[in-house]
Amino acid sequence: MARRNQNLGVFLLVMQIMNIGIENIPPVTLISTVLQVAIFLELGILEQWFPSPKYVCISAFHVWDRKRWNRIILGSLYHADDFHLYYNMASFLWKGRQLERRFGSVYFGFLLTIFTVLTGLVYVAINIALSEIMDDGSYRLTCAVGFSGVIFALKVLVTHYSPSGTQYLMGFIPVPSKYIFWAELVLIQMITPNVSFVGHLAGILVGLLYTKGPLKVFMDSFLQSSEHRRFYGGGYSTASDNDYYGSRYNTRYRNDRYSSNRSDDYNNYTGGLSEEEQMRRAQEESVRDRGRMYPDLDDLRRRRADRFS
Repeated sequence: MARRNQNLGVFLLVMQIMNIGIENIPPVTLISTVLQVAIFLELGILEQWFPSPKYVCISAFHVWDRKRWNRIILGSLYHADDFHLYYNMASFLWKGRQLERRFGSVYFGFLLTIFTVLTGLVYVAINIALSEIMDDGSYRLTCAVGFSGVIFALKVLVTHYSPSGTQYLMGFIPVPSKYIFWAELVLIQMITPNVSFVGHLAGILVGLLYTKGPLKVFMDSFLQSSEHRRFYGGGYSTASDNDYYGSRYNTRYRNDRYSSNRSDDYNNYTGGLSEEEQMRRAQEESVRDRGRMYPDLDDLRRRRADRFS
């Protein structure tokens, strides 16, 4: 009950939500945030599920040795104090808004669930490996709580889908965008040594498993995101999607279009159309694009024809 008196972080989080505007926060991001606030405040039946850190924290000993698999979820949703909650949720709100709008709410909820489970499992696996390699049983007993591992996984995705360039760590340390999450991993550990380095590392590895490994393909086989449908369906819903996908689509199309050994991936991009159908569609799109670029072209031709008739 003592934690209910630690409300400054909760107050700051509520103020940030109000500043953003509830209507501007996608549903899964908002529900996830509210749920973790309710867990911290020990509201209702949640108090029975999250009585204290020692009953929910994630460790190799509790999860692997004692088979308390539910801690993978419970420990991720639990926060030790109000500022732990505030910093995690403030970061999550920013990342969740971007990714949920890109993927769609259903897929983003699916993504959060998979990332939460995998981050906990990777955390346990790393600690077991460290325990064996270092011959030190304390790694199996190291217990962690909080959503920051999942947030690091989301950070990898945000970086992956953002334009390449340079970001500034702490406002003045230039870091290439593709390495920013590695820099943050080191910096956070230097500033607050008591945070879970392995937990954050586990999140980064899960994020990379999605962007660089087979996880995205595996997940898409069960449920396709809005991004996937826009990309493979031949249509784009927003200008930002066009900007992001345009160059990737055209480059990949050209490379596969003139390749002597076409793959199934090529059929996904072309929608299974024959070469003649592809050429006809390309011509139609070219005419439409030209019309958008030069909306008065037809009018100019008519005026010229009237002038010399």
